[in-house]
Amino acid sequence: MNSKLIYLDTNIWNRLIDHGVSPPRLTEDLASKDANLALSGQTVYELSRTFLSLVPNALVRARDLFRYLKQFVDLEIPCCHDNMEQLHGEVSALNTGASEVIAFYGPKEYALLRSEVEKLSQGICDTRAEQFIAGRKQFSESTRSGQKNHLQSKQHVRDQLKAISEDRLRAWLAKEILTDSGTAILASHLLRMYTSLPEKTAILNAAALLRVPPSRVAKGIVRADLYFNWRCANRDSIPKDLADDLYHVLNSSYCAIYATAEPRQAKYASLILSEQTRVAIYDEQAPVDAWLRELVQ
Repeated sequence: MNSKLIYLDTNIWNRLIDHGVSPPRLTEDLASKDANLALSGQTVYELSRTFLSLVPNALVRARDLFRYLKQFVDLEIPCCHDNMEQLHGEVSALNTGASEVIAFYGPKEYALLRSEVEKLSQGICDTRAEQFIAGRKQFSESTRSGQKNHLQSKQHVRDQLKAISEDRLRAWLAKEILTDSGTAILASHLLRMYTSLPEKTAILNAAALLRVPPSRVAKGIVRADLYFNWRCANRDSIPKDLADDLYHVLNSSYCAIYATAEPRQAKYASLILSEQTRVAIYDEQAPVDAWLRELVQ
């Protein structure tokens, strides 16, 4: 795996095609600096939503996007595992003593990705793709509404979160993930992921994961949940795309750089990610490919 992976938010993928950037040329230039771009299933999901858009020429745009993306897939750029699969990799490493967390697709998974992108590049958005799109949309909406309802039912928690100012947020997150509350948050994710796992085992694993350096995603998931709580308590609303944005941010946990063109993410992406992942915000001042090359100088 290349040492300097750049995870691109969906908005950067759109800019690459809009700027007419050559996939082989960009990939070659990055490789000369021991770097590469990283894809994810979340990116494929967000780009595939274009097929369901009602804007004019949406189908043409969707097909063009996947024809473009296919060039990168044919070049076999790395693809990050889904967040929960990365968490599974951390649990496995914890319990087996493995020195490395499996955070990226292997050959079989990549073959399935290539097949899916191939179909989408031909304009084929079949039932499987539509179900995936609908499922991810439902997840985002339920996350937003569920969090708000949870805080409304626990006014004392809401009041505690309101007492935390934005300039104290980073320090509070670092401290809170090591409390019983942080352990409980991660344990709840483990119990949903491993349905037959005893609660005591989930708590023990969660506590251990939050105290060992390799667990980038475990800590990020807890920080993301805590940030989501804090954001809801202090702003009384959750942006529609916050759940998807946080999903992307977490997905980049095993990459060197998280790159996005969304300025708002500068306020929270670095709060979620470990020190091993740098956040880069594209400001549109230079061609996007030149900007990407400069990130790995």
